[in-house]
Amino acid sequence: MKILRNLTLLSLLAAFVTLYSCGESEPDVKSDQELTIEALSGTWNVNTGSTQLGTGLADDAITSVTITSTGFSLEGDITAVVDGGSFTVAESGALENGSVNITSADLALDGDVTVSLNSAKTQLTVSFTTVVKDARVSGSGSFSIVMTKAS
Repeated sequence: MKILRNLTLLSLLAAFVTLYSCGESEPDVKSDQELTIEALSGTWNVNTGSTQLGTGLADDAITSVTITSTGFSLEGDITAVVDGGSFTVAESGALENGSVNITSADLALDGDVTVSLNSAKTQLTVSFTTVVKDARVSGSGSFSIVMTKAS
C-alpha cells in the first residue's frame, strides 16, 4: 500500500511539473511575407498628385483601384492603355516579378516593371514605360501609378 501511495504521489508530482513547465504558449510571430500580404488587403486610392501617366491621359484617368496579394486592377480611361498587373510577395516581404497588362495594341512595354511598397506598407508604386509600336497614340511614355492605403 505504501508503494502504491508513493507511486501515486510521484505521478501527481510529475504531472504537475509537466503542466507547470509548459507555461503559456507564445503568440506566433508573423513572417515579413505574411505582414505584407495582410497590409495589401483593404481599400486603396490613387494618389493623383504623385501619379504620372503617359501622354494624352488626364490626371483622373484612373477612377478606382483594387489591390490583392498577387496584383492590382484599374478602372477608368486608363484601361485603354493598361488595366492592371501582377506581382509576387517574396519571403522578405518585398514585391517582385512586377508585370502590367497593356491593353492597347499600339503600345508595347519598354523595359521592366517595378512594384514597390513603402516601409509603412501604406503606399504602393507601380512604374513602367510604354513605347509606340507603329504610330503616335495616347498613353505612350513613362507611368508611375502611386496608390495609398485608405483603410
